[in-house]
Amino acid sequence: MKQAATPFTKLDNAPAYKRLALQITTLVMTGSLKHGDTLPTEAALCEQFGVNRSTVREGIRLLEETGLVRRSGGKRMSISRPTHEEVGDQLERAMVLHDVTFRELWETAMLLEPKTAHLAASHLQQEDLEALERNVLATENAVAEGRSLLELDLEFHNLIAKGVHNRVLLLSREPMSRLFYPTFDVVLSRVDKAGARLLTAHREILDALKSRSSEDAMQWMEKHIKDFRRGYEAAGLDLDASINPGTPMKAPGAGTGE
Repeated sequence: MKQAATPFTKLDNAPAYKRLALQITTLVMTGSLKHGDTLPTEAALCEQFGVNRSTVREGIRLLEETGLVRRSGGKRMSISRPTHEEVGDQLERAMVLHDVTFRELWETAMLLEPKTAHLAASHLQQEDLEALERNVLATENAVAEGRSLLELDLEFHNLIAKGVHNRVLLLSREPMSRLFYPTFDVVLSRVDKAGARLLTAHREILDALKSRSSEDAMQWMEKHIKDFRRGYEAAGLDLDASINPGTPMKAPGAGTGE
């Protein structure tokens, strides 16, 4: 990795650590600092920015939280690309803080997931299809044994998205997927045959993907996402309640839906 040679300028306004982080972020976004570039030492950053060590450390900590810098080779920091998980963490927190509802997540899923399945039919590689086949087989066993389907359901949809091999799509759907699919875990425990209906949809979607039928894959995914909503309502959950990860809201006056 090469040493970053970009000069920094002294900071004038408080809070200095945020301005430090913003200046480095700007240099990354404009390409002056690139993935893999090593930042100057802490002492050199203090001198170039005209600040003390605590300001540099707070600024670097802020950049670490966003995934723009990482420690490499001990204590030296280098420019990095945020992972899908790091991007998802930030956007998931933002959605929760903005009181996003299941209805909003469902409407977004109705736009993204069918189109994703449509694209996947022509983009999936053989190893992607094999991974999906293993997932559906594991889901069949889980349904037969009465085990939780949550992780397998998440994996199924994520495998389809990854199989499109489009980074914009993966980054866009990450936070929605995190909040939308786990919410359905309550439905699986409250509504009879919810697991069997999920398995049927996954089988049909997989068959369409294997036959490279974009239209069938899209139509079955659309049916599947619509079924999510029906199951959510049947479980007595409120479509317009704010999403609280792990604690879906019961609809006013609703029972368990059993």
